Amino acid sequence: MLRRLLLGCFLAATLGGTAAAQRTAGDSSLLTVDRIFASSEFRGGSFGPLAWLSDGVAYTTLEPAAGGKAGRDLVRYDAETGLRTILVPAARLIPAGDSTPLEVEEYTWSADGRRLLVFTSSQQVWRNNTRGDYWVLDLAGWSLKKLGGNGPKSTLMFAKFSPDGSRVGWCATASTTSTSKTSRAAS
Repeated sequence: MLRRLLLGCFLAATLGGTAAAQRTAGDSSLLTVDRIFASSEFRGGSFGPLAWLSDGVAYTTLEPAAGGKAGRDLVRYDAETGLRTILVPAARLIPAGDSTPLEVEEYTWSADGRRLLVFTSSQQVWRNNTRGDYWVLDLAGWSLKKLGGNGPKSTLMFAKFSPDGSRVGWCATASTTSTSKTSRAAS
């Protein structure tokens, strides 16, 4: 008797749950946990990355390239007036011998604002994308230089400008070894 009762409860719960799931799948007015977390319906838009300039009156961010072209432009906004200026067009982030701009994931300005350190092609290390490729763009001559030379792709980590902006230091990783290096930031 107890077995029949348990089997009946199990079947009622299973069939009832299936029917409820079928009802909610087609009803977009019902808010469900799956709708909230498993879909992109409630996900907010992204902004950034954003970097304040050293003068403190403006910030820069990445926006889709003008004219619907590939890549993203680096745009300056004056915090007080909202004046928008394209500082680095996506076309300036095309490496020699390539036809598409770098996919900028993060960037850092040198203290004097004359050079830009670009992080791209990242790979996850534990929970964060900390390993990737770094490039330096010198705004004076628009020269773009990859750090680490012709080393393996996505093996540099934690690159930073020196205080005077003339050099960049980074960690280089191989499968089991790790080394630190520096390079001149200017060409």
